[in-house]
Amino acid sequence: MTQILLVGLVVLLCAAYWLQRLAPSAMIPLWRALAGLLVATQALPGLRTKAERLATPSGASPGCGGCKGCDDKNGGCH
Repeated sequence: MTQILLVGLVVLLCAAYWLQRLAPSAMIPLWRALAGLLVATQALPGLRTKAERLATPSGASPGCGGCKGCDDKNGGCH
């Protein structure tokens, strides 16, 4: 029983990771809910800060696949 729960949790975390990488705007409601839950419980302030940053559209996609310099005139990461 524990193994099934552990494997399910790992699969859920992997799915959330790839969904964040491929479609960050789809994950914004999840990050908002997590940030609200962490504010209400006053637990894990570091995770709450990260969730609040990811809950904003500018925090979800800082550039081309996480690249911060791709909007330069020099071409940045590519």
